[in-house]
Amino acid sequence: MPIHLNDWVSQIVKHNMSRPNIRIERFRPLQSLFKSIEVFNSIGSPAIIAEYKRKSPSGFNSNTPLRDYINTIRWCAAGVSILTEELYFGGSYINLVTAASMLDLPILMKDFIVCEKQLETAYNIGADVVLLIATILTEKELEKLYEFSKRLRLEVVIEIHDENDLEKALALEPSIIGINARSLKTLEVSLENAARVLEKVPKRCIRIVESGIKSSRDIQMFMKKGANAFLIGTTLMRDPLSLFEFANAYRYSA
Repeated sequence: MPIHLNDWVSQIVKHNMSRPNIRIERFRPLQSLFKSIEVFNSIGSPAIIAEYKRKSPSGFNSNTPLRDYINTIRWCAAGVSILTEELYFGGSYINLVTAASMLDLPILMKDFIVCEKQLETAYNIGADVVLLIATILTEKELEKLYEFSKRLRLEVVIEIHDENDLEKALALEPSIIGINARSLKTLEVSLENAARVLEKVPKRCIRIVESGIKSSRDIQMFMKKGANAFLIGTTLMRDPLSLFEFANAYRYSA
């Protein structure tokens, strides 16, 4: 496993290695996040991936029911991200199964994926897309998990935090890259760092900005720098109706 993981990330990695593979028959057709983002961009609109989570290590906590959240955001989101990490984000595979039973939107399984059985579970329970975090995986691990995901026909968002991660990701010629503004080491958010890294991602990739998006102004700034989509969690969990403002943030800006 990779190098220099924080204690809490190391605990997640160890826990995830021992989680069971959920062996059920997939009950929904695969949906493409890539194509969904392209549709939103084609009409001049940012694509918003609405994230559902119970809590996070940065101090966020929520009791918002999953079904209520989905019924609010489903009409304007390009996709939905469901946290399935148990220890620090209060997630579960059950939440993703529930979301999959309600939605025909692309669903991203958001977790710290470190082994193939997590990818098999993602496919079985109805996810369409998985997240691979370059920071916590070696080059060989990232390549192995990326190729296994593709064999399962799952789309992959390779998440990066800096130029080193970007170099590791580009070796795989990915279709989608996520630029996370929150550091896994300090949990601090730097939109400036994310913007700098974003501008170095090739335009052939769909570019998703993750973490720290709080306003339409943030979206407008990143769209001008080449972002295609935004994964928004905390802000939407606190006010799901703000999705409608975000979805039109760039389309109708001066």
